[in-house]
Parts: sequence; structure tokens; C-alpha cells
Amino acid sequence: MKRLVLICILFSISLPLWADYGLSNVVTKEIHRSSPVEQPREKPVQEIVPPQTVMPQVSDTRPEVSFTKTVYYPYTIHTSSWQDQSAAIQEVGKIRPELERVFITKIDLGTSGVWYRVDYGVFPTIKEAVVRLRELIADKVLEKGAFVGSTVPYAIEIGIYDSREKAEKIAGELEQKGIFTYTLKEDDTLYRLLSGAYPDTKSASPAYNDLKAMGLHPTIKKR
Repeated sequence: MKRLVLICILFSISLPLWADYGLSNVVTKEIHRSSPVEQPREKPVQEIVPPQTVMPQVSDTRPEVSFTKTVYYPYTIHTSSWQDQSAAIQEVGKIRPELERVFITKIDLGTSGVWYRVDYGVFPTIKEAVVRLRELIADKVLEKGAFVGSTVPYAIEIGIYDSREKAEKIAGELEQKGIFTYTLKEDDTLYRLLSGAYPDTKSASPAYNDLKAMGLHPTIKKR
């Protein structure tokens, strides 16, 4: 009986050892593949193009200045004429200390070519012009060669200003470029800056083109 109990005890001990032996050569690898985390799709980058700046076009049209012209000035005293512009400018320098409204008329005389006239004053009648000329010759301000010719009713209008100071400021800038102008007062708040004295519009063409080339907007009008 004791032998039977001993056998049972030994059998119960050996059974789990055999089971471990049979499984000891088997390696079970359980590979855990973590499912990849889905990355959020990148949205296509939309290129933002800044809107182009559109510069407003500057209008070349000048505001119309309306005024009623009551007096015209078709007469001028011609003091001298030169084919060389620098000689005309020198002559202006001699006369200006004595006379205020001295200017240069660049004029096309056709077959005779382009000349530079040194002129003085604006007069509504030939009588007023001649009287003034005689006074200036008597005072030896002008030489006897000066004269009042036929009518020169046209001038190149450079601009219209509400004060003499504004007109003279532009006149000073033009003078630095060899263009000697004059101011004509139409009323207390209207001053026209003019260039030259011409018998017709054609003869004013060379001077007119010079002013256009400077970026100005001249017009040929009666004085």
C-alpha cells in the first residue's frame, strides 16, 4: 500500500516536468505591428499672389479757366534781332535793368531761317507803342534801331495762374533754360504766362515745339 502511494506521488511530480520539456524547444514570437498612424494629408499650398497695384493715370488735360477778355495787345516794340540765341540773351541782360517786360521771341521767318528777337512790352494800339518807343529812345534806354512793326497778335500761352508770384516762379525756371517769357495780367486773380509775339501761328512753331519737348502743355492764343 505504501509502495502504491509512493508511485502515485512520483508520477504526479514527473508529469508537469515532461510537459515543460516538450514545449521548451518552441519559441513563439508574437509580433505586434503597431498600425501606422495615418498622417494628415498636407493641403496643397496655394500661392497667394498679391494684387498688382494699378497706378491711376494722370490726366493731361488742364482745367479750363474761363474769363472774358476785353483788351488785346497786338503791338510790341522790337529792339533787336539775332540769329545766335546767346547774343539775344546778352542783349536782354543789358536792357532788363531799365525795363521790366523784356522777352525773347524765337520766330520762324521762312527762307530767312529762325531768329531770336529781343522784344519789349505789350500795347493795345500802335499809337501807345510808338509813344513809348520815342520815350525810351529819348532816354537812351533803347537805340534808334528799335521799331514798332506790323501786328503780332499771337503768343504761346504756357499757363494761367491766380497770382503774379506763381507765374513769375515758372518764368524764373524757364529763364534758366534760355526761355524769356512775360506775364500778362487779365484781372486781379488771373495772370497769363506768355512767350513771344507772333504775326501768325506758323511762325511760332519752333518755340512751341521747344516748350512741348520740356513736358509743358503750351497753346497758341491771342494776346
